[in-house]
Amino acid sequence: MEKLNGVSMTNTENDLAINLENTAGKLPPIEEKVKPYGFGGWLYFVALGFILTFGNSLYYLIGTILPIYRDGLLSQLYEETWKYSFVIIYETVINIFFVIFPVFLGYLILKKKKLLKYMVINFYVINFIVNIGYYFITNSIEEMATHDFMGEQGRNIVKSLVTCLIWIPYFINSKRVKNTFIN
Repeated sequence: MEKLNGVSMTNTENDLAINLENTAGKLPPIEEKVKPYGFGGWLYFVALGFILTFGNSLYYLIGTILPIYRDGLLSQLYEETWKYSFVIIYETVINIFFVIFPVFLGYLILKKKKLLKYMVINFYVINFIVNIGYYFITNSIEEMATHDFMGEQGRNIVKSLVTCLIWIPYFINSKRVKNTFIN
């Protein structure tokens, strides 16, 4: 009689018989298929996008928008045409949103909140809508509606649409998102 890993085996008539007595706890565990869990994979790109959005919006607010308010240029622009003031106020509100919301999304990531999935989808949809709105607002101002400027705004719409087409299905279908953000 041979023993292999504590299991008695006999070879009778070319058949292999295994005595499973006293083998409880001695068999190797059955391997389970590991589910993706935790912050990793494509989520690094999503987080990088949030960080870049936060940084770019904060930089734009401090470097461009704040001096307009501080130096009284908003009232001067309003005297020329109310549309300029409207664009500045629109940019201010949108950039404040793009500073605050990524911080909120970062909080949801750290706390592994289930709400993250829905807030990220909203974030991308809002970004797309904001780009479309900005295109139409600036297109209504003759001095701003230059070919180059409107071409850039058109590219921003396409980029935000592509972002929606990639990341919204990811957040809806991703096993990692479903397994990680459960609180």
